[in-house]
Amino acid sequence: MNKYTLLVAIVFLYLTSTSFAQIIPNGKIDNLDELSLKETTYTLTKDGIKLATDIYLPVFRDSIVTDITIASITYTIELIKKNTQFIIFDTTNLSATNYSLPIIFSRTPYDISTDDLGGKIFPFLGYGYAMQDMRGRYASEGVYFPMYSDSWQKNNYHPSVSMPMDLYPTSSSSNSLHHSDGSEAIFFLADSMFRSFDVDHDGINDVFKYSNGSIGMYGASALGNSQYQALSDIPFSVATNPIKCLMPTVGSNEHHNYTLFNNGVFRRSLVEGWITGQIRDMHDSLVGVDTSLTNTLHSPADYGYTSRFKLASDLIDWFVVHDNNGFPSGAHPNTPLRADLDASFAPVDAQGFSDVNGTTSRYKNLNKPIYHLSGWWDIFVDGQLQTFNNIRNQNPTSNQKLVIGPWTHQTIGAVAVGDEVYPENVKDVLGFDLNINPNDFLSDSNLINDIYSSELFYWYRKHLGGEPFFIIPESQDWQTLGTNTIRVPAKNYIVPYYKFLNYIGGQSPLDSLFVEMNVGGVISSFYYSLPILSPPLFNLNQPLVAFDSTYFDQIKDIRLYITGPSNDINNSGVGNYWLETDSLPFSNGVVREKIFLHQNQTANGNAPTTNEGTLSYIADPNNPVLTIGGNNMIPKLPITNERSQGSINLANPFYAPTTMNRADVISFETAPLIDTMTVIGFPKASLYAKGNTTTYSTAKTDFDLVVRILDVYPDGREMFITEGVVNAKAREYAKSIFQGNQNDNLVLTNIDNNTFYHFEFDMLPLGHTFGAGHTIKFLVSSSNHPKYQSNPHLPNNANQFFRWSPGDTLGYNYNGSWMYPQQSQITLEFTNLYPSYIDLPHVVQLPNNINENRTENRFEIYPNPAQNQITINRTNNKAASVIIYSLLGNVTYQSNLKDNELYKIIDISNFANGIYFISITDNKGEKNTKKFVKN
Repeated sequence: MNKYTLLVAIVFLYLTSTSFAQIIPNGKIDNLDELSLKETTYTLTKDGIKLATDIYLPVFRDSIVTDITIASITYTIELIKKNTQFIIFDTTNLSATNYSLPIIFSRTPYDISTDDLGGKIFPFLGYGYAMQDMRGRYASEGVYFPMYSDSWQKNNYHPSVSMPMDLYPTSSSSNSLHHSDGSEAIFFLADSMFRSFDVDHDGINDVFKYSNGSIGMYGASALGNSQYQALSDIPFSVATNPIKCLMPTVGSNEHHNYTLFNNGVFRRSLVEGWITGQIRDMHDSLVGVDTSLTNTLHSPADYGYTSRFKLASDLIDWFVVHDNNGFPSGAHPNTPLRADLDASFAPVDAQGFSDVNGTTSRYKNLNKPIYHLSGWWDIFVDGQLQTFNNIRNQNPTSNQKLVIGPWTHQTIGAVAVGDEVYPENVKDVLGFDLNINPNDFLSDSNLINDIYSSELFYWYRKHLGGEPFFIIPESQDWQTLGTNTIRVPAKNYIVPYYKFLNYIGGQSPLDSLFVEMNVGGVISSFYYSLPILSPPLFNLNQPLVAFDSTYFDQIKDIRLYITGPSNDINNSGVGNYWLETDSLPFSNGVVREKIFLHQNQTANGNAPTTNEGTLSYIADPNNPVLTIGGNNMIPKLPITNERSQGSINLANPFYAPTTMNRADVISFETAPLIDTMTVIGFPKASLYAKGNTTTYSTAKTDFDLVVRILDVYPDGREMFITEGVVNAKAREYAKSIFQGNQNDNLVLTNIDNNTFYHFEFDMLPLGHTFGAGHTIKFLVSSSNHPKYQSNPHLPNNANQFFRWSPGDTLGYNYNGSWMYPQQSQITLEFTNLYPSYIDLPHVVQLPNNINENRTENRFEIYPNPAQNQITINRTNNKAASVIIYSLLGNVTYQSNLKDNELYKIIDISNFANGIYFISITDNKGEKNTKKFVKN
């Protein structure tokens, strides 16, 4: 198993942990719980709220006994006392303060009492582990505002705009505008949390800090977001910042155009589902007895409500629907509320402190090593990629690592994702059954070795103080050996931790314990080595070694899993591999290849030369296209009720009628690919379309466009790969992103009814290889529900947003007139003036050369890649024909070579960028083909 293996496995185990086992007092290690001591305490916010915190420490919960042989007689002695902390990092001038540890910290809204796997794993690795309930959650005091209280203070950016359900006045430090719980908890944990513990068993408790001043963070999803948010609030100029590294999994520090909306289209399922799920944990029945805003009773009364579901709905509406004191709602890119959730919109001053007029990016504060883990179909993949790139841009030397696998939000590390089962290289990355019980750590002969060669382990070793030391404190007890007594160890015994694990794992002796023996009143001392333990207390398949401190210096900053064909004998070995790179999007080796959509529903590399006509469909907001596949967390598949995420076969008869084979979905398909085609990065879409509504006599209207990309197999499978959306009101905003000049000050505006507009927008990222003989299909529609809100086709008032769901009876008051969702006729026009196309980031060099099928070297092409012209140099002097065609099979050039004409220069300046094939066929029918790149 490689070092990436255990990182993924631990993520999975962390999300599916089991409860702690019982301590068995028998003088040996029976389970991981016996290596971890849990202490419950709290951190304190600046407004006096106690945040419940469980801290797990590497402490033997049982004594450890072993056999010792003196003068050929074997005795059983107690080697380690119960309640002995066995890890230290600093071995100089040993005192109680040496028992302070690096702490790995997680902050969660999901209840610390139900998720304790980190408390098993991290102490075993040699760290303290702290897990905290966020404000207003479970055992913590206060009022909960999801993803709001954990970052930076908002009053610096919009002091007059606050949540109406926050019962504290805006001037109070307890108002959510002033919360910065994440950074405060970090400093409190590092500086103000003390433990009372007898480190040397002298009967007197020592008082010292839990933390030695070094803190790393860990966690997935909301626990990943909170890492980014907390570090964002610690000014980069603060030299005493305890954070040494982060490991956010499937998280983001950018949310407006990623988590809440995509190009103006509301991500209904994610936003409504998650917020409602958070508030649903409250209890309406406690409203009458929950009379304090600072207790640990959490009910709608904390917000002045009696119904949790009404509260959840109003929380969402406050952010995305209503204008706030004349400011645009959170649906608009120019809303002041972007400073709440997008670190890029909350500037800081030259020292890193919040400043609405600051000219420095808040990303300057994220100057610590961060290991970002995501999946192509994760709900945050685009936001996390943007977060990663923002951090690297501001802190080029800060040691950032990004991993994107073939996963969804809940399947990080899995082999089976969606309808795909990925090949052995993904399975080998994991190396064992992810459903393993953590207590099997002591019986599985591979598991501990795998941990100690994992990237999870190496990341924290690298940044949290290096190799820890195992310590057995000097014993003050004389144990009886027959008529004599012995003291062991007679002075502190300290070795690198992995050496002790090798001993109890049966791989090596425990050398040179200093022993004193009292024989008839005469005390003598000597060194004694405990022989290899048999049977061992747990299993190792080979001795552990010290971690490689240079490991992360040897790998590139970005690793991507490039998916490819499955169960396809004609494309075996195509795609499905890990790729290392220095940037994403790629800085070179990629050409933007436009595939044009035509009125006859074909797709190829040729732009329309005339106005080919139109295609239309009726979009019914009460009968939307169903979400099948993609970067989802909550939507379910029909019939099976499994999660609708990842790459799904849309041709499945259970799904096709609801998502693809419908009158309101138009498909465009290429010819079979002549060669494989690898696409990595962000596709772009360009569509020329209009919407026409007739229920109300309004000059304005609205609609959405959805594009999905499918990999169509020769056997009939049609696998979802990625998608993109745009809302008509956000057309100019989306276009600015498309053109690489993002303008967040653009105002969302209604469109004119029955009027064509040119829509240009970025799609979600992908890393995929299409197989030879496959076709690429593009589905165009106006809905993808419930992932996205089904557009009601109504104009909106300035600064507002109309949120609704199919089946609602809710109406919208537009300019004083009540209106209700209506059908719209959507028309696409295929014109040479505004051609419709999908622009794919086609990879032509991986990493520094062009892969081509080797043929006999009958001719050469140079330069390759080329921009304006190529030269053919051949060895066959017979007359021949020359044909150049694109990857999609379109012929772009034809000519002839005369007898003895060995050289030919061909003008390619008018060719579109992409991969081309040049075939030379002589008069005997001998054909040779080579590949070249136009860029």
